[in-house]
Amino acid sequence: MPHSHNVKWLIDSIDDSPSTSATAPETNKIQIAYPPEIATGVSERTRTREGIVLIQDTHYFTQSPSHSKNPLGNFSFTFQEPVFVIHVVHEGQVIFTDLASKETRLRQSGTDGFGHLLGCSLEQMAISSQSLVSTTLIIPIQYLKKLLGEETMTLMLERLSVDKLNTFSCYPVPASISKMLENCLDHTLRDLLKALQLHARVLDYLCSLALHLDTGIVKSQNQHPAKVRAQNVRNWLMNVGAETPTLASISDQFGASPNKLNAEFTLEYGESIFSFLRNYRLEQAYLAIEKGGQPLKIIAHRIGYSHVNHFITAFKQKFNRTPGSLRSSTTD
Repeated sequence: MPHSHNVKWLIDSIDDSPSTSATAPETNKIQIAYPPEIATGVSERTRTREGIVLIQDTHYFTQSPSHSKNPLGNFSFTFQEPVFVIHVVHEGQVIFTDLASKETRLRQSGTDGFGHLLGCSLEQMAISSQSLVSTTLIIPIQYLKKLLGEETMTLMLERLSVDKLNTFSCYPVPASISKMLENCLDHTLRDLLKALQLHARVLDYLCSLALHLDTGIVKSQNQHPAKVRAQNVRNWLMNVGAETPTLASISDQFGASPNKLNAEFTLEYGESIFSFLRNYRLEQAYLAIEKGGQPLKIIAHRIGYSHVNHFITAFKQKFNRTPGSLRSSTTD
């Protein structure tokens, strides 16, 4: 492991009561009330303290003829502030009808839906003989501006034809980009690390979308200041100790949008900010196990895993050995 590590915060005996739990994403699972002979469905809804809402819906139709229409219901939303909405269909087909304009759109994989909205009223109808899997992402416009920077955000909204409020459009997006939103919530992580991972996946999607739309997001990446800033971000991350930074706090620290910082960092080091921090903390855990007798459960908790078994799995994937085998070898 070539990095220098300060692992005192992992070895010391400190109060591990979860002081940051209020900042963790809040996730609720809702069972969709289908008659069991027709379908089963689950809607998982996650909200972050920055106002991002992630909705992941899965509908399994058990006795539907091919290409039949399955009503999903009418939905009305009123937001407290303008939001950017992304709707991705990963599997199946769904018909959206705007109840105000009566405009109808067929949504399916390969064409993502985008909206710049303050409210909407929709009727949804699934067209599928097997299943419908979709993701909806809602981002406050002000936070989107913070993530991308005003110039990139404005150009993205223009390219998607949603620069005006209460507009919606569909745009062809490669599956490799859309898939980034399918598994962007990792329940093996806890509290702020879970939130950081969610924001990192959302940022990956937005960066990839910006590149696909040719917004010029990478036009300054090869400049010397970008290289120096990426190095400074890395050095800062290596010294944050027990603190798990948010993308917003990193942005404030270095005076650039998370979008730009992450692009510069990935270009310089070949991995995202989140990926670097997760790997670096596993390396810190390795050294903590070598140096001290702190229980694995405590180490797993402190570096951001929701359960020691998830930590053991990640540790083994990275080092090709379990934490237990490492501890045994150091005590022989």
